Amino acid sequence: MVTRRRPHNITPALVAFAAAIALSTARTTPFALAEDASNQRARYVQPDEASPLRFTPINLSNGSKLTLISPQRWSETAATLIKTLNTTHEHFTELFSEIPAFSTSIRLMDEDEFFALTGAPKWTNAMFYRGEIILPIARAKSVDVENLNRSVRHEYTHAILSALSGGNLPGWIDEGLAQWFEGEESPGLRAALRDWLKTNEPVPLKLLQGGFTKLKPEMVPAAYAQSLLAARLVADKYGFPAIANYFMMLRDGVDKESAFHTAFNISLADFEAQLGRALKRWAAQGGD
Repeated sequence: MVTRRRPHNITPALVAFAAAIALSTARTTPFALAEDASNQRARYVQPDEASPLRFTPINLSNGSKLTLISPQRWSETAATLIKTLNTTHEHFTELFSEIPAFSTSIRLMDEDEFFALTGAPKWTNAMFYRGEIILPIARAKSVDVENLNRSVRHEYTHAILSALSGGNLPGWIDEGLAQWFEGEESPGLRAALRDWLKTNEPVPLKLLQGGFTKLKPEMVPAAYAQSLLAARLVADKYGFPAIANYFMMLRDGVDKESAFHTAFNISLADFEAQLGRALKRWAAQGGD
């Protein structure tokens, strides 16, 4: 079970991210206990604002299929997201030529329902879970379309990378690329990593193979920032054709270290050592 959150400004609330996100498999139920003394049994609670769901199928290149699920009241927002999804898919098709066909869905969900259903912390702003992207939206507030588009690009990148790698991509490059492709870099990340490196070594990549939920809270912002810089280093030094080859080997079942060595002509241990030295130089120079 993997959950992900896209970090924005680094705040104490974000530092709390590393507390494990426990997703309950039990679904919420539309029943509540009646309070009158004469009849204390479950009763149906009608939602304050009924809004029928709209299912919009989207056929993408390479045979991939996507369904956008949203309440009717957010139809304009959904239309904007469809454009973002198509653009993101086309961008990855240009980078990797061929994306294995996959099916997924994106669900826009009322914020209160989202937190009741998933049990996620209140600061979660998106989730890629069991092949479905779930985006909570506050009913009482105007929709922040720009931020929602960032979330869609981030989470849809996870979906595409999962298809490209057969779900075997290490967490650090998965999260790093998702941050990269969401758009403008989150402003507080580099400062958080620079502060971490003042008194700590770079976060070991072995701790970033899966999700980041088991990390110490104070390590999490640095882990996100380091993942982004590490992914950029791989792309800048070896290029996307090599990354595509790496993904293909992972999809074919080659173990992670062998696939990395074959694709990039360097062992994962040597790459990590190079990354560590580069991060220390970067931090010593002010971390800009």
